[in-house]
Amino acid sequence: MRSVLAAVGLALLTFPASASAYELNYEAPSASIARGAPLTFAVRTDAPEGSIVVRVSGNDHVDASGLLTGPEGTWLDQPATQALADLQVWSVPNASILRQRPGRYFWQAYVTGESVTTDGTTGAGTTEGAAAPATAQPIGPVQQLTVTLPATERGRGSLYPKFGKKGSRGFLLSTANLPATVSANRFKTLTRNTAKRWGLKPGKTTKLVAGVQDGRSVAGFSADVPSGTLGVQTDYMRNGQVFEQDLALRAGENWGAGPGYPGLDEIDLESVLLHELGHMAGNKKHRSRCANSPLDEALGAGEWWRGARDKWFGGCSATASASAASALTAKKLAHRVITVD
Repeated sequence: MRSVLAAVGLALLTFPASASAYELNYEAPSASIARGAPLTFAVRTDAPEGSIVVRVSGNDHVDASGLLTGPEGTWLDQPATQALADLQVWSVPNASILRQRPGRYFWQAYVTGESVTTDGTTGAGTTEGAAAPATAQPIGPVQQLTVTLPATERGRGSLYPKFGKKGSRGFLLSTANLPATVSANRFKTLTRNTAKRWGLKPGKTTKLVAGVQDGRSVAGFSADVPSGTLGVQTDYMRNGQVFEQDLALRAGENWGAGPGYPGLDEIDLESVLLHELGHMAGNKKHRSRCANSPLDEALGAGEWWRGARDKWFGGCSATASASAASALTAKKLAHRVITVD
C-alpha cells in the first residue's frame, strides 16, 4: 500500500493528534487533485481497527471540539478500512461528488467509539468522590483539498449563437442593496464580463434600485424578489415595444461571488447572471433543469453553469447522486413582461 501511495505522488504529512492518546498522521491525499483523478484518504495511526472516520466538508467551520461542521448536506463522514497494521484508508469511489465536482473542500480524521481524557488516559471512569478529568475526542487537524478543472474546459467565451441569440442593449449597474458577500467591485467586474458573453453593453454604476419601472434599464440586487426566486429579468413594454429592461437579484440569498466555485451552501452569482442576462439578450424560453444550458429553469446551492463543460447540477446524473439534496431545494430563475399604458 505504501508503494502505491508513493507512486501517485502522495506526500507524507505528519500532524499530532488533538488531545489524543492515539497518533493521527495524514499520509494522503495531496492538497490538490484534478477532477476525476483517483482519491484516497490515508491515516497512519495506532488507533484500533475500524475506529478512524474521515470527515469531509464544503467549508472550514468547526465546532468547539475542533470537528468540522456546517449546514446539513455540506459534510459527510466515511469510515476508513484497515489497509496495514498502522494504516487506515478510504478510497473514494468514482461516482462521489469529491471526484466529480471541482471546488474547495476541507477534511480531517477522527477516532470514533472512545473518548480520551486530556491527561492521556481513556475515559473509563473515576474514583468515587474524585473530579472527572476533562475528555476530548481524538480529532486530527483540518486540511484543505482542492479539486481542479482543466483551464481548457472552463467557460469564458461568447454564448451566442450556440445557446441563444446575441443581444445589443445597454444597462446600468446598481450598487444598491449589495449583500454582505458581494463587493461592489466584484459585482461590476462579474456583471460586465458576463454581459459581454451575450453581446450586451453594461454601462456606468448607479444607486437606482433594480426591478423598478423608472425609465432606466438597471441590473442589481433587490429586497423585493420573493423567496424561492433567485432573480427576475423584467421587460417593460409600451405599444408592443420594450422600452426598459431590469434585472433584479434577490438580495437575501447566500451568494457565492467567485471567482472560485460556490460552496455547497452558496448560490453561484455568475450562473444566475448568465441566465438572467440571457433573457435580457432576447432569449426568453427556459430549458428544463439539468439541460446543458445557461437558461436552465432552476439552480440549487452549490450548483453552477458557466460553460458547456464547466457545470455542476446535483442529482442530474449518476455521478451527481451525492449532492441530490441541492436538486430538492433548487430555486427559480424568472423572466416576466409588464405592459405599461
